Amino acid sequence: MAVSLADFDPQTFADYDITADGLRRVEHYLRLLQGPDAPALKDIAVGGYYGTSALLHEVVELDILLEREPGLLKWNRNSARAFLNLNEDAHVAALVAEYTYLQCQVEQVLGEEVEIGALLWANTTMRDFDLLAESDWSGHLLVPDTAAVDRARRLLVRLREVDL
Repeated sequence: MAVSLADFDPQTFADYDITADGLRRVEHYLRLLQGPDAPALKDIAVGGYYGTSALLHEVVELDILLEREPGLLKWNRNSARAFLNLNEDAHVAALVAEYTYLQCQVEQVLGEEVEIGALLWANTTMRDFDLLAESDWSGHLLVPDTAAVDRARRLLVRLREVDL
C-alpha cells in the first residue's frame, strides 16, 4: 500500500490518533485476514475522504480487537478470522464510525444529504446492514429504496474523486 498520512483527512487522523505505525498495523491486519492482495487496501489506497472512511473502519475495528487480544497480529488467518467473528461488536463499531463519517463528508464536501442505510446498501454487504440493524444502532437505520441506493452510489463515486 503506497499511501502516506498526507493522503487522508488530517482532522480524522487527529481525532483518532492515527499514525504511520497505525497505517502499517492496518495493512498487516488486512493482509492477515484477506490475503496478500487484500481488497480493502484498494479502498484505503484511494486516499481522500473515501480512503479515510475505509481506513477509519479498520482502525476502529483493529483497536478494539487488539485491546481484547494484543497478540492478534501474530496469529494465523483462520484464528484471526474466527476471533473477528466472535467479536462482531468490533465490526459494528467500525461500521458506525465509517458510515457516520461518510454521511458527514457527503454533506460537508458535496452539499448533499444521504441516509446511512442507503450508503450501506450502496457500498457494502447485506450482512453489514443486518449487523447494524440488529445492534443498538438500529434506530438510526432506514431501509432504503432503489432510488436512494442508486443516488448513494453516485455520491460515493463523486466523493472518491474529491481531493483533500
